[in-house]
Amino acid sequence: MEVKIAFTGKCTRGSNLDLILSPFGSAVGGAKMGSSEMAPAEAALEPKSKDPILPCFALGANQRFKQFTGREEIMRIMDGHLLPPAPAFDSVDTLPTSSAPERRDLLRSFALCGLSGMGKTQLAVEYAYSRKDKFEAIFWLVADDAQILASNVAQIAQWLGLEDDSSDIAASRDVAMQWLSKPLRRTSVKDEPANVVDWLIVFDNVDNFDVLSENWPKFGRGSVLVTSRHAFAKDNLYMANGINLPPLTNLESEELIQRLTHVKANVSQKEALSIIAQKLDGLPLAISQMSGVFLNMGLSYTGLLKYFNQEGIEAFLKKQSGSNGQGVSSLATLWALDRLSESTRALLQVMFLLDPDHIPEDLLIGKNSEVKLEHYPKTSVDYYKATAELSTSSLINHNGNQMSIHRLIQDTGKSMMSGEELIATFQAAISLVVSAWQFQSMKEHHSVARFRKCEGVFPSVLQLKKGLEPLIQEPGDFPFDIRVAKLFNDTGWYMFERGLPEDTKPFCDLALLIAERLKPKLGQVAVESIRESHCFLGIALVETNEHSLSMTHKKKWLDMLEQRKTESGAPIIDYELGYAYNEIGVAYGNNDMLEEAAMAFRKSIEVFQSLSDYEDTMLGWPQPNLGFIYWMQGKLEDAEKALVEILDIHAAKWGVDDTKSFKTGKILYAMGNVLEAQGRFEESLNFHRRCFEQFKKVLGMNHHRVGDICYRLAGHSMRQGHYNEAEGYLNSALKIFNSRPYLSNERCRALSRKGNLFRSMEKNAEADKLLTEAYAIRRELRPRDTSLVELLKESDFDALVAFWSR
Repeated sequence: MEVKIAFTGKCTRGSNLDLILSPFGSAVGGAKMGSSEMAPAEAALEPKSKDPILPCFALGANQRFKQFTGREEIMRIMDGHLLPPAPAFDSVDTLPTSSAPERRDLLRSFALCGLSGMGKTQLAVEYAYSRKDKFEAIFWLVADDAQILASNVAQIAQWLGLEDDSSDIAASRDVAMQWLSKPLRRTSVKDEPANVVDWLIVFDNVDNFDVLSENWPKFGRGSVLVTSRHAFAKDNLYMANGINLPPLTNLESEELIQRLTHVKANVSQKEALSIIAQKLDGLPLAISQMSGVFLNMGLSYTGLLKYFNQEGIEAFLKKQSGSNGQGVSSLATLWALDRLSESTRALLQVMFLLDPDHIPEDLLIGKNSEVKLEHYPKTSVDYYKATAELSTSSLINHNGNQMSIHRLIQDTGKSMMSGEELIATFQAAISLVVSAWQFQSMKEHHSVARFRKCEGVFPSVLQLKKGLEPLIQEPGDFPFDIRVAKLFNDTGWYMFERGLPEDTKPFCDLALLIAERLKPKLGQVAVESIRESHCFLGIALVETNEHSLSMTHKKKWLDMLEQRKTESGAPIIDYELGYAYNEIGVAYGNNDMLEEAAMAFRKSIEVFQSLSDYEDTMLGWPQPNLGFIYWMQGKLEDAEKALVEILDIHAAKWGVDDTKSFKTGKILYAMGNVLEAQGRFEESLNFHRRCFEQFKKVLGMNHHRVGDICYRLAGHSMRQGHYNEAEGYLNSALKIFNSRPYLSNERCRALSRKGNLFRSMEKNAEADKLLTEAYAIRRELRPRDTSLVELLKESDFDALVAFWSR
């Protein structure tokens, strides 16, 4: 039986329709803004400009290596390719007044290539620190994984002070890229050489150049330094120049050894020191590890030479240079792993499985008493003793509350562990990471409160996933852990909330695989994790325009919820059930099953209102969606009532046009659509403007929802004959849609409207080009629809996008 929702049913206030709908009202209607006061599109679209905070040196956890020596000639070569042309300075203004514009408009790049242990990262760190007087902004970005790199690039916007904070990684990355392409010191001053900031980006550990595809400053006007283990990196299409890093000279090696050991070789020791330097072949990592052994064992250079002559240093060097042979045992000898205490070795083994560049100390020590790995340091005293031993042995770098470990040490150490050791260590690492990760309940979805803490742990979650994935997917008796499934589910949702919905699927798919395998053993606990996987996948796939697959997951989620029973056999009715009815309604709406969608949204409202802890704000998902569906069905009065009430609820709880989340902007968007359909164009424009401002404040100027409202505002401008303004809105929308491959549906629709705009402006050649492109994209998206281009209507392009974007 169809549920009838009384829109003032459980609302604790009476909705004032006039106040809500009037563009001149003071309570909910907002500021007065008639059509005669139309602001220029360019002004409306420009976010409030912020000057960058300079100088800005974001070098992460990398400390300058005090014992660094040599490489002077290499750095001179790097200078020739990376340093900006020296500007001249005016005697009055502090800004440079002249420069070579043709040089400053070009991106300068250089690659340091070489095998592990050659000192690429160490040289890049020294270069960055020693050239601070040449650049006003330097950014260190770890580039061995696309997801971590995307987050790091996004942080550039915060480091520069261009954004106070952002929940959307993709949008913040766009802000950063815009500044890198136009790096102005003062936004109020012209874009001229005197006002351009010289910046340097270091992409460290680029082993797969695909990770740079969306993170390379293609239109940048600065310098990029890349480190990579691959010799071809310097010849990659991104790079202009580079070098295969040679070993240190023998004299440089001797100098570095003495600096690291703090022991100056006397006459009797010089020959031994020289032979040691020769045997180490100028490899900085080998020299660093050798020095750690020297300090740990209290040897002289003569004694050290004798020790390694007995153990066979040449085998180690074969491994270091990439040859096959007895490398693992030689590395163990060189690093003296057998001499580490048991608790130190257990801690190191856990670090072998975490992110090598960024291991928060809180992760290792926060819940260490719960770790079941034998010998793992359980107390703070034991932990700090172990980290001191690792630091003294030069096996880790310790900087404040973060630690890092060289990839060669990590990879080799992992390969030395037996199968039983590896499983036990994975279980310990899982316990630590799960304890450190800040999980989020369903009621807290879309809250940004946990983002900062999760940012620090995410790289190690990703490293765990990489290590566990082959063990999980291969047949065998690997001991699956439901905690991992829950962690990967929640991490997938975290990626969705950070504006990277395409990265939700890999995490949740793996979580689903784990829980399915554990279902026979764990029963309901595994079922709950499976249900959560379907929930997150169903929601995330909407954002990537995969609506059919989204519906499949949402139906499975809802079916599992409806099968639940209390002990008395009654169906379980809770918040999740209301949430699921809302989401299946979304799936129906996006598949043009409008009546089914409306019924699902009404059922969602009914479920929420039946809960003992019901609050009006729980309707913030289903009621705006119901308003959209009524609008699409032509039930404009019902749509208006539904939207007015939920807007009133939000205003009473958080204030007019609150910035609690984008939900209020979504309501304003729908209200604008309804009013436009009623012919109330001036009021419609006011609501759409308010939506634009709300989205801009909550989501930033690069979010796809901002692109959607720009599309709507362009329609208003076209109706009023303000064609230049319409073009400005559509250009902004296309800029957003072009930045993400999965927004091709939205891009297609915007191209079509821009083509029609140009037709109205009598730019027929340009109009034909745009409409042809839009038609071609639509044919790819809807291959079964063979309608001729001249027969397509605006509604045919609207049907490509989610209903709340129409």
